[in-house]
Amino acid sequence: MLKNPFKKISIANEYQTLVNEINSLESKFKVLDDTEIRLKSTQLRKQYQVTSDLTSITAEAFALTREASLRTLGLRHYDVQLLGGLVLNSGKIAEMRTGEGKTLVATLPAYLNALTKKGVHIVTVNDYLASRDQLTMGQVYRFLGLNTGLIQEDMEVQERQKNYDADITYVTNSELGFDYLRDNMALNINDVVLRPFNYCIVDEVDSVLIDEAQTPLIISNAVQTPIDKYIVAAEVIDYLEVNVHFKVDEKNKNVILTKEGAIQIETILGINDLYNPQDPWIPYIINALKATTLFFRNVHYIVQNDQIIIVDEFTGRIMPDRRWSDGLHQSVEAKESVTIRQSNETAASVTYQNFFLLYPKLSGMTGTAKTAEIEFEKIYNLPVVEIPTARPNLRNDLPDLIYKDELSKWNAVAKECEQISTNSQPILIGTTSVEKSEMLGELLNEYKLPYQILNAKPENVRRESEIVAQAGNRNSITIATNMAGRGTDIILGGNIKFKILKQLYTILVSYRNQISSTKLRTVFPVTNQLSGVSCKFISVLTTLLNNSKFKQLSDTDILRVLNETDQIRIPTKSYQQSLKFLINELSFFEKKNQSIDNTIVKNLGGLYIIGTERNDSRRIDNQLRGRCARQGDPGTSQFFLSLEDRLLRLFGGPKMQEFMKNQFLDDTPIEAELLSKSLDSAQQRLEEITYDSRKNLFEYDEILNKQRKVIYYERRKILESASVQNKLLADGEQILTEIILRLEKNQLSLDEVISRIENLFGINLLLLNKFKNNLNSFDSVELKTYLFQEFWLCYETKVLELEIRHLGIIRALERTLILIYIDTEWKEHLQKMSLLRDAVGWRSYGQRNPLFEYKDEAYEFFKRRALITRHLVIYDLIRSSII
Repeated sequence: MLKNPFKKISIANEYQTLVNEINSLESKFKVLDDTEIRLKSTQLRKQYQVTSDLTSITAEAFALTREASLRTLGLRHYDVQLLGGLVLNSGKIAEMRTGEGKTLVATLPAYLNALTKKGVHIVTVNDYLASRDQLTMGQVYRFLGLNTGLIQEDMEVQERQKNYDADITYVTNSELGFDYLRDNMALNINDVVLRPFNYCIVDEVDSVLIDEAQTPLIISNAVQTPIDKYIVAAEVIDYLEVNVHFKVDEKNKNVILTKEGAIQIETILGINDLYNPQDPWIPYIINALKATTLFFRNVHYIVQNDQIIIVDEFTGRIMPDRRWSDGLHQSVEAKESVTIRQSNETAASVTYQNFFLLYPKLSGMTGTAKTAEIEFEKIYNLPVVEIPTARPNLRNDLPDLIYKDELSKWNAVAKECEQISTNSQPILIGTTSVEKSEMLGELLNEYKLPYQILNAKPENVRRESEIVAQAGNRNSITIATNMAGRGTDIILGGNIKFKILKQLYTILVSYRNQISSTKLRTVFPVTNQLSGVSCKFISVLTTLLNNSKFKQLSDTDILRVLNETDQIRIPTKSYQQSLKFLINELSFFEKKNQSIDNTIVKNLGGLYIIGTERNDSRRIDNQLRGRCARQGDPGTSQFFLSLEDRLLRLFGGPKMQEFMKNQFLDDTPIEAELLSKSLDSAQQRLEEITYDSRKNLFEYDEILNKQRKVIYYERRKILESASVQNKLLADGEQILTEIILRLEKNQLSLDEVISRIENLFGINLLLLNKFKNNLNSFDSVELKTYLFQEFWLCYETKVLELEIRHLGIIRALERTLILIYIDTEWKEHLQKMSLLRDAVGWRSYGQRNPLFEYKDEAYEFFKRRALITRHLVIYDLIRSSII
C-alpha cells in the first residue's frame, strides 16, 4: 500500500482530521473484548438518542465498525476505505475502482446511520448481490448488536415488513421501487411494508440513477388489445420500401412515414384515413416499422418460451418482468410470430430519478461516475468524489485500433486472441450484443481456440458466476456482453473459493450414499479428486453425510448452504461447522497452487481486455477496462473498432468518415489523434443527447411527481386515520359550495342546481321551491345552510341504515370507497397526462414552450381529478347497500 494514499488528492483534506481520529481510536478498541465492543455500540446509540447528532459519534462509529469487521470477517478497512465511508456519509458519490472493496466500505456509514433506528437501505442491482452482501456484511452488524434484513422477489407482505423493519436492509432497486408503488395502492394499512425513508446507499449508482433513469417503474393492469391489428400491421410493412415509404432515424430511434407510404398503406388496407381517431391504424404501423428496423433479435431482445424477453442494453442481462410500452412489445411479438399478449394501462408509476430523491439522505458508490458528475450534481444533488486506490493502478490502456470494415476488425480480434493465447495470458473480450458474442465464438472456433461465452441466453446466465470466477485463469478466453462487468471480481490465476466450493459440491452430491469412512477412503484414491486428504477430513465428511438435517437437503439446497457457509466466518449450525472445516481443508491444498498461478498470470501481464466496439457511454467502456488491473495487479486494455461501428457511423461526422476512407489501403489498422478526438467527441455528443433526454424526462416527471406526492400523502392519511367521516362531510360540503358558487356566477340555473344535487344525493329537495319563487333575492348563505343540513341528514340516514344491517361496516366501507376512487381517478389521470405530453410536443412549432403548456394543463387536469373523485365517492356512498 502507498505510504500516503491521499497524496495529491485535495478532497482528502476535508476528511483527513476524521481519518486520523479514527486511526487513533484503533488501539483503544483493539483491547476491548467482544462484550465490551457491543456495550460500546449500545452507548453510541444512547448518545445519539440524547443528542440527535451523528457528527459527534462518527469517528467512534467508524473505528468500532473497523474493529468488528476485523473480528468477524478478518478484513480491516484501509484508510482509503475510511475516506470512501466518510464521503458516503456526507451524502455524496464515492467513485472507487473495481476491487477496492466498495461492499466493505458501505458498512461504515450504514452502521453509523443505523444507530438512529430509522432504518438504512443498501440498494444493489440484483438479488444475488443483495443476498451475498447481507450474508457477509450482516456478520459485522450483528456483532455490533444490529439486525439486518433482506428483500427477495418471492417474499410475502409479512416477511417484507419484518425485513424492512430491520436496522439495515439489503434490497434491489426494482424491489424497493415496486414496494413503494404497492404501498401506495394498498387498501389496508396492514399491507404497507415500508416505513418512512431515512438513508440510502446505492451500489453501482450510475447503473441505477443514470442507465435506468429513462425506464419508469410501472404497475399496470391488462386491457383489451386488438391483436389482429398488430398481425396485419406486421404483414403490411413487408410491402414498404425504406427511404421511399418511410425513413429511419437511427440516432433518435424513430421512424417517419412519408406521404407515399401513407397512400400505399391506405391502399393495401382499403381505408381512407390512417389517422382516423375512431379507427386509428397509424400507431400499429409505426410500431411495426420500429420493431423491424430498430429492434433486433439477440441484440435488443431474445425469444424464450414463446415470449419476447428484453435485454438490458447497459448490463446485457435479460429483464423478464419488463415490457416495452405503447404497443411496441406487441409489435415485436407479431414480428417474431409468438403469442401476442394483452396491452397494459398504467395504474401507478415512478421514475428512479424522483423515487430516490424521496430519501432525506442519499449516497452512492461505483467505479465509473466521474464522466456523469454533472448529471449527478444537477438532478440528484450528489457530488462525485474520486477515492484514491490502496495500491498504484498498473493498467495499460493501449490506443484504439480502427479498421476499414467489421470483417477486418473481427478477423483482427481473432488473430490477437491467437497471438496472446500462445503465452497463456487470460483474455476477456467485451461485445455489445448476444449476436456479436456468438459470431465471435464461431470465428474463434475456426482458429481452434477454446473459449467461454457469457451473454443473456439462459444456458449462459446459469453459469455466470462460474464463467466470471475462472476468467482470470491461464489460457482462458472469455467472451462477454456488458453483463460481466458488475458484482464479481476477476482474480488472476482463477477464483480459488469457487473452485473449492465446486469440488466440495461434487463430492457431497456424488458420495452422499457413501456414508461410511471405510467406503469413502476407498473412493477418493480411485477418483483422484483429493490427494493426501487427512483422516480427519474423511471423518468429518462421514459425520456430515450422516447428519439427519443434512440428509434432508436437496442438491440445490446443498449448493445454497455451501455458498452461505463460505461467507460466514463463524457458523453456528453443526452441519455448517462441518462444511466450514471441509472448505478450510480443501483451501489448504489449493492455496499454494493458486498462489503460483496468480504469480504466473501477473508475470504474463495480467488480464488482457479487448473491446470490440465503443459503447454509447464512456462509463460503459471504463467498466470493461476496469475488469483488469484490480488491487495493483497488472493488466492491459485495447479497443478494436471499424468505420462500420454504430458510433462512428452515426456520430463520427462526414469529414472524419471521408478522411478515414482515404487512409486505408488494406486491412492494416491505423491509429490517429484525429480518430481518438473524433471518437471522444462522438461519445460526448451521444452522452449529451441521452442526458438531455433524461433531463427532459425528469422535468416533465417532476410536475407529475408533485401531484403524486399529494395523492400518496392523502392516501396515507386515509389509511392511518381511525375514521374518514370528517373528510366525507368536508367533500360533500365542498361539492355543494362549488355548485352554489356557479349559481351565483350565473353559470347554472336553479333548476340545474336542484337537478344536480338531487341526482348526487338521491333525495327530493322540495324545500328549494321557496328559493325558486325568490330567485332574484335568494340568500346564498341560507341556501348553503339548507343544503348542508340536507346532506348531513342524508349521510346520517345512510350510516344508520348500514350499521343496523352490519355493525361497524360503515367505517371500512367509507375508507375503501375513497381509496378505490382515488386510485381509479389517478389511473385515468396518468393516461391523460401521457396523452397530454405527446400533444404539447407539437406546440413548439407555434412558438410555445411545451413544458409550460404541460404544467398549466396538468394543473387543470389535477383539479378536475379531485372534483370527479369527490363526486364519485359521495354518489356511491349514498347509494351503498348491503345485501
